[in-house]
Amino acid sequence: MQPSPTLRAMAMTDTPAPAADLDRLAELLDSEASPEHVMDISTLDGFIAACVAGPDRPELGDVLSWVLDPDRTGGEVSFGSEVDAQELLTLVAQHWHDTDDVLADSPEEYEPVLYLQESEGAAADADAGDAEVSVIDDWCSGFVLGLQLQTDVFERLPDELKDLLGPVFLYGTDEGRAELDRLQLSLEQHESIAQALPGIVVALYQHFRDEAGGVATQPG
Repeated sequence: MQPSPTLRAMAMTDTPAPAADLDRLAELLDSEASPEHVMDISTLDGFIAACVAGPDRPELGDVLSWVLDPDRTGGEVSFGSEVDAQELLTLVAQHWHDTDDVLADSPEEYEPVLYLQESEGAAADADAGDAEVSVIDDWCSGFVLGLQLQTDVFERLPDELKDLLGPVFLYGTDEGRAELDRLQLSLEQHESIAQALPGIVVALYQHFRDEAGGVATQPG
């Protein structure tokens, strides 16, 4: 179901200056204030990164229905109240704006929003050095979806960028996750991929800005 014209209009208003409160956004997305099938904060962050970094740079209002119902369940898109809807969509728009700003002006500061979970054995060993593991499946799923909604992304990528995106598709697609089960990556390999995500987004952003004749800031 497409969002109502009123909700779409909310998403397309000018973004307020303050940076998005991501803790509050995550809380809203995980509450009854939001539609039942809405993206979680990490999936949303990956989705926004792909929309901002990709060639088409869609407006939030044009892809809002995917944010609210990414699995296309066709269920009713309803919020706890109009106030909840306004707050949620304002925060989403702020985060979209923040992501665009940091990739344009300070790409070295870009970081994805990832969940962390306790590593196996950490609970039993209080002195474990790496007690937390980055959860990147949700972020990668959102990123892949954001790319798939744009025009001929992969046909327009040089081979080196296709290779760079390979790990994102491993974690962000059903086929990739099946391959991950076969590969049985080590924790170190997994964390290496998580740490590479910012560079992947920046490289994609700069490639398509250069292609469009824009000026992209090189990371320091």
